[in-house]
Amino acid sequence: MSKITFILHGKNKSNPKIVSGIKKAFGVGYEVVFHYTEFQKHAIDLAKQAALENPTYIIAVGGDGTLNEVANGVMLSGNTEVKLGLLPYGTGNDFAKTIGVSNSIDELKRLIETNSIKEIDLGLVHFKNLDDKDEARYFINITDVGMGGFIAQKLANSSKWLGAFLTFQKAIVSTFLTYKHRSLKSKADSFVYEGKILSYIIANGKYFGAGLGIAPDAKPDDSFFEIVLGAEISLWDYLLNLGKVQKCLKIEHPQMSYHQAKEVIIESDEDLPIDMDGEFIGYSPIKVSVVPRALKFLAPL
Repeated sequence: MSKITFILHGKNKSNPKIVSGIKKAFGVGYEVVFHYTEFQKHAIDLAKQAALENPTYIIAVGGDGTLNEVANGVMLSGNTEVKLGLLPYGTGNDFAKTIGVSNSIDELKRLIETNSIKEIDLGLVHFKNLDDKDEARYFINITDVGMGGFIAQKLANSSKWLGAFLTFQKAIVSTFLTYKHRSLKSKADSFVYEGKILSYIIANGKYFGAGLGIAPDAKPDDSFFEIVLGAEISLWDYLLNLGKVQKCLKIEHPQMSYHQAKEVIIESDEDLPIDMDGEFIGYSPIKVSVVPRALKFLAPL
């Protein structure tokens, strides 16, 4: 009998249909366990402990932040056999768009029954955390420095009553009005960059910011990051190209460039805030390395 551990963001306690739907779908032939998060980073501990108990599957029920924590917990456990899945019930659900999964419980069951598994990459980031201590953490979707970090700081304490996309767009526009392009030095295994930056994006997945297709060539199973550099980009430039980004198309602009890399080091004379999978986690300097085929992930083949 397969054991499935579901780790749910705490806000989903107020949505009993999710749990009842899971119990109905997996009531026969499966052992099902539920855990709810109660605070930030709780899903890391829950996933680590769950993985040590050798379930066949661990399913994150939430958004990109919950998925990030569950992936980190699984990696910390050292269990390389457990299979990770996602029911995207979060705010942005950006990695779900790249990997091609929905919040359909029936679809999740089909993926399990057909053993539809992709081996996906992760990124490993070394950085300064909010306590100014060295830390290492994995990301599954996108890590970026520059304006994205300031936006993540702003969104951490903001209401999302406008909905995910409009809330993010409001944060982008308001940040543009006060943001000063930061200077940094970057060395990757495939290129070097030094200069001012709006946003420096290290992408394993294609989307961030509630559906913005910023990294069209990113593939979470090719052992490379797609690096997207937005240098001295203005608010007007952003608004003119928003339609392309929503369609996950590359922006043709002299201050935009796209690269592939397996390792990136970013340094600056000032502390640059870091956005990781939609969460503000700390500051530069950072070193980012790809971890090929780090996780077994339930996804359409």
